[in-house]
Amino acid sequence: MRWWDQAFGWERETIWPRRLHLVAGGDAGGDLEWWRIVGRDAVVFPEVVAVADALLDPCMAELVWVDSGAGRPRTLPADGMFCRRLGERVGRAWMGPLAATDHGGPLIAWMGGVIRLRRGAGSPPGYANDPWWVRQEHQPVTMAGQLRVLGKEKRAPGSGTMWRAVVPPEQRARIGSLIDSTEEQLVQLRGVQSGPTAEVARQLLRGLGHSAGLIEAAWKRTAGAAVNGGVPLEEVARWADMSPGTLRRMLTAGGQEEDG
Repeated sequence: MRWWDQAFGWERETIWPRRLHLVAGGDAGGDLEWWRIVGRDAVVFPEVVAVADALLDPCMAELVWVDSGAGRPRTLPADGMFCRRLGERVGRAWMGPLAATDHGGPLIAWMGGVIRLRRGAGSPPGYANDPWWVRQEHQPVTMAGQLRVLGKEKRAPGSGTMWRAVVPPEQRARIGSLIDSTEEQLVQLRGVQSGPTAEVARQLLRGLGHSAGLIEAAWKRTAGAAVNGGVPLEEVARWADMSPGTLRRMLTAGGQEEDG
């Protein structure tokens, strides 16, 4: 279900949009957001089955163990064998790196559970060693809940319009992914607690530097989304504890980087 929310940003994804239009009778048209809610389960069902089959396959769990370095722990690579093979099993060979770098998602949490069980390690605070334990924030929102939110958004006029109505889905997905990725990075840092001092320091500093970059990126996207959604720049700057001019320069620079 997380992939369904992220798919807006996947330029190479063509299967789900085609299926969704078929479910809608040929063309979802102006009711796309409504159809994305009511048609979600039918559209993603083949991939849900494929992913479940892959996660139950002991050979796939072994690939996770190998990607983790087995007896020589290392950070999970973006080109790991497990995510590459998973992408192939769902008919999307290009998807491996996207899944491997979604650090705050349920798939990475499942991989972490598999690795901890194989190592006989305890779980970090807030996590369980059971790979099948799904954190509440990873559980999909019900159709009824999504429809209630959609109804409120359509009834909310002007400045009362809600977050989901003014921030495009792909932007919301990127912000959420950045925040989740930062959280996962910081959780992993808590586990860096043994080995030579220099090596532990290197891992901590690299991880903290990466997390800081993710936090800054999420901060810029959130501020930009608020401004684009109609919140006065001066008010957003006050929330961020900086001058409007500084915020304007940061958002302009960020936009130039993304366009380039």
